[in-house]
Amino acid sequence: MNREAPQASEAAAGAGAHSGFSVRPWRRIARENRTYALALLVFVFMAAVAPRFLTAANLTSILRGMSLSLPAAIGFTLVMISGKLDLSIGVNLTLGGMMAIGLQPSLGWAGSVAVAAGAGTLVGLANGVLVAKAKVDSFIVTLGTMIVVQGLVYMYSAGGTLSVLDFRLGQWMETPLLPMLAPRVIVAVSLAVLFEVLLQRTTVGRGLFLVGANPATAWASGLPIDRYVVGAFMVSGVLAAFGGALFAIGISTATPTMGNPSLMEVVAAVIIGGTSMAGGRGSVVKSMVALLALTMLYNGLECMGCGWEIRRITSGLVLASVVLYDGAVNVRRRRLRGRRHELMAEAQRLLASNANDANQEEDNIMTKNENTLALVVVGVVGCVAVVAVFAMFLLSRQGTFMPAAAGPGAASARPATREELEAQWAAREREVAALTSEDGQPLILPMVERNVPPRPEDPRALPKEHPLHWYDMEYSGWGVEKTNIPQSPADGPDGKRVTYLKAVDHPYQTAMMTGMEKVAKVYGIQVSYKTANNDLNLQAQQVDQAINERPDLVIISPVDAQACTPLFRKLNAAGIPVIAINLLPASEAHRYLLAWTGPDDWRQFRMLAEEFARRMDYEGNYCIVQHRPGSSPFFSRTWSVVSQLKEIAPKMKCLAMQTTDLESERSKDVVAGWITRFGDDLKGIVSADDSGTQVGINEAVKNANREDIIRVAAGNSKVGMDFVREGRLHAITYQSAEADGAVPMKLAADWFYGRPIPPIRYLPIAIITQDNVEEYMPAQW
Repeated sequence: MNREAPQASEAAAGAGAHSGFSVRPWRRIARENRTYALALLVFVFMAAVAPRFLTAANLTSILRGMSLSLPAAIGFTLVMISGKLDLSIGVNLTLGGMMAIGLQPSLGWAGSVAVAAGAGTLVGLANGVLVAKAKVDSFIVTLGTMIVVQGLVYMYSAGGTLSVLDFRLGQWMETPLLPMLAPRVIVAVSLAVLFEVLLQRTTVGRGLFLVGANPATAWASGLPIDRYVVGAFMVSGVLAAFGGALFAIGISTATPTMGNPSLMEVVAAVIIGGTSMAGGRGSVVKSMVALLALTMLYNGLECMGCGWEIRRITSGLVLASVVLYDGAVNVRRRRLRGRRHELMAEAQRLLASNANDANQEEDNIMTKNENTLALVVVGVVGCVAVVAVFAMFLLSRQGTFMPAAAGPGAASARPATREELEAQWAAREREVAALTSEDGQPLILPMVERNVPPRPEDPRALPKEHPLHWYDMEYSGWGVEKTNIPQSPADGPDGKRVTYLKAVDHPYQTAMMTGMEKVAKVYGIQVSYKTANNDLNLQAQQVDQAINERPDLVIISPVDAQACTPLFRKLNAAGIPVIAINLLPASEAHRYLLAWTGPDDWRQFRMLAEEFARRMDYEGNYCIVQHRPGSSPFFSRTWSVVSQLKEIAPKMKCLAMQTTDLESERSKDVVAGWITRFGDDLKGIVSADDSGTQVGINEAVKNANREDIIRVAAGNSKVGMDFVREGRLHAITYQSAEADGAVPMKLAADWFYGRPIPPIRYLPIAIITQDNVEEYMPAQW
């Protein structure tokens, strides 16, 4: 026995040496550095397949895009290391931006940023105290604070966008001081490095790891667990708010929803970066690298012309691959847990007698693990590649990636003389005039004239019910002096490249694209598309990409009427002509535009109010279901009705107004509450949307047996048109979606010919009732 023991020990040592020095270090190194490998693979792949990905301007845009969510990702990493979750980082980001912009006129930039950081700290303190002291689950606590803070943001901003006119600091924050590194990026990356050092090199940082990994051991070691948890939440709150302030300063604007898209992006990046949801493991730098990898992935897909839905699919596949790999590693750990043969004398003897079998088994396990890592890496790259190829196929089929073919009227070569260009323009003018929309109406509707009253000295001093209180919104852009507007090449539109930056994917926008493509085909214009999905940060990145791609003209549907100003100014400074559409921008933004075209929302809702009053016999009480807060229709589709009815039907009174975010179920609940609260006093309902919102309204009316309630709404979707046919919706506004896309493309073609175009061009409007609904069928969307 005494002779065998050393032999067994030696064999065990040999097996340990083999597995400890030959296989395990490589496995551990690969696992610990997978985030860096993923970022490198995404970079190499996108550099190989994405057009203009490697340009300095595009790489600068990637870093700027990453820097928005990076401070919030740092705080979220700390909270997850402590074993908790913080779902309030998105609204904290919004809160910080709102405080920084809203208080700047009175406190200056330093004071407003300090208050913004303080507000975020208070939210984090509330989260931490409720989690650590009240022992409420962090998911529930932060979900609640997310809702509360979002409501406070809406109250503070009155549902609108805040902005400042001093762009100097914002321009400096966005201008690179070092190659590709703007001040906003430098600050964010410096914060990541600082907190990584604090985590890895200080007693407090090591204590946070212990608190998350094993709270019982941390308590037995004398660590103040509650203080660590509260501190992590406070740091998360202040960093998210500070990051929002930096972003808002960069664009000189803050919107009530600016931080909403950041939550899922941050969660995905932190998990991909290796931070454990169970706590006790994580790295701020790896979270930053993972966030950079996702931003590069998004940017590369955008460079290929992919929409936001392709981005979501790809990022979801990457996240799923990483989670599956983590699951495989955890399963292996559980399977091997407790296998410590060298610590057990009897096991040593058995191990010595079966040394070869044990070594072979260990090698098989290690090989399988290495294969698992390789399969995950290949899987991630394969996911990106498959989605990219699939996206390119779809986009080529839809004409959004491949250049659009010239239409029947296109010439094989550009005419050499002005006379030939004029003749070509006249021929195509007739061809475009003959185009029709899906509903049979002319695609290019005649221009609507607008009488603009003189501006009051201080419109905001007037009551909200006064129509001129909203003068600066309704008559935005009139009389604005243009700045640095590019001169037309006056050589015709054939072969010109136009990039359309969409605010959101929606059936209405799809119909807009249909009208746009019909006109582009006639003029031989190549069109590409990018969709922001209502994400202001994403639209800012897309503007950078458009500058990098240098199209002949940009058509943009802005995410926000105020926040678009610095984007237009940036395109203008790059010498790229811009036409804005659909959403009416703020007056300052018009300085940098060739033109704006879209619906006259204020006027068409006054027309709807007149029809509503007629059907109500000019008396009775009503309620308004409002548009999403932060959007210009939130104001136009509310106060145009209130002001018009006060003038033409003073006996009518607005009982309540509330937004339902255009959601069917919320609309149903709100209207059901109104019917219960007001009873027979409620005679009518005005809605900002005739599709999903109206479905909820009609369901509530039907359930309450109140079909006598008069209902009118905005839009002419298929849902709304069917309701009008059935008599369940009494009037809607007509707004041609195809014309909304066709008219700006027609203006672009006219500008390429060197012809003058109007700075503001409204679309014609009409009211649809059961008497004339068949004239507008089938619905365009």
